[in-house]
Amino acid sequence: MTLSPGPLFQRPLPRPRAALRLVCVPHAGAGASLFRSWAELLPPDVELVAVQLPGRENRVRERPFTSGTGLVDAVSGALAREVRPPYALFGHSLGGMLAYELATASQSGVPTGGRPAPHPPERLVLAGCRAPDVPPPHTGDRDPSADDVATELADLAGTPPEVLRNRVLLKMLEPMLRADLELARTWPWRRPLPLAVPLTTFAAADDPMAPPEAVAGWQRYAPQGLRARRMPGGHFTLHEDGGTFLAMLYAELTAAPAMASCPHPRTSGETKDGR
Repeated sequence: MTLSPGPLFQRPLPRPRAALRLVCVPHAGAGASLFRSWAELLPPDVELVAVQLPGRENRVRERPFTSGTGLVDAVSGALAREVRPPYALFGHSLGGMLAYELATASQSGVPTGGRPAPHPPERLVLAGCRAPDVPPPHTGDRDPSADDVATELADLAGTPPEVLRNRVLLKMLEPMLRADLELARTWPWRRPLPLAVPLTTFAAADDPMAPPEAVAGWQRYAPQGLRARRMPGGHFTLHEDGGTFLAMLYAELTAAPAMASCPHPRTSGETKDGR
C-alpha cells in the first residue's frame, strides 16, 4: 500500500519560517483533528504537523494499514519528502509506537523500498506508550466481535460513547478501528533498536494501558539520554488540559539542539517547575 503525496500531513496553522516542526501522531482510532487546537497554543517558533493516516476523518474511505512494517515504510518515505528538518516526533499510545519506529527507521539513512530515508528527528517524545519489550496489558481476541471492538476502543482509543452507540457510524469506522487495534496488539513490528536521538517519555500515574513501570522500560532503548516526566491522571490526560501539557512538551523541545538557543515563551497553563 502506498500513500498519496498530499494528505498524510496536515498543518492547521502553517508556519514555514518556524525553527522546528513538531510531527504529531495520534492514538488508535484518532485522526489529525485531535491536534488542531495545539497549533494555536504552541509558540510561533514551532509548526505543528499532524499525521492523518488512511481510514479516518477526511481519509475514511481509504483502506487502513494492517501491516506495521508497511505503515512505517510508507510514512518514512513521506516524512523524507514532505517534512523539512529540523523536526521532533511526538506520539501518543499507538502513535508513540509508530513515532519510535519512524525514529529508528531514520537512523540507517538507507532508502527503503525505493523511498528516501528521512532525516533523523531532533528528539522523540512519547506519551502513554509502553516500551517495546513490555507485553500489552491484554492481548484480546484476534477476531473480536463488533461489541468486543467497541469495548476495547473505550479503553484503548478513548472513542466517545456517542460513537460507540451509533452502530451505523461504528460500522463505517470498524475496518480502521480493527486495523489500529491489531497494530497495537502486534507491536513491535520489527526488532527493537536503541535510539540514536534523545528521548522524552510522559507517563500518567493512573494509566492502565501504559502504567509508569511499563513506560520506564524505555530507559533500555535510550543511550542518547532519557528525560522521564510524570503526570497525574489516566491514559488521555494530555488532551484533558492541553495548555498544561503543551507547556511541558515545549520545555522538552527546547532541550533539543535545534531549539536550545530559542527563547522559551510561556504557554497557557505552564507550571513553575518545568519538569
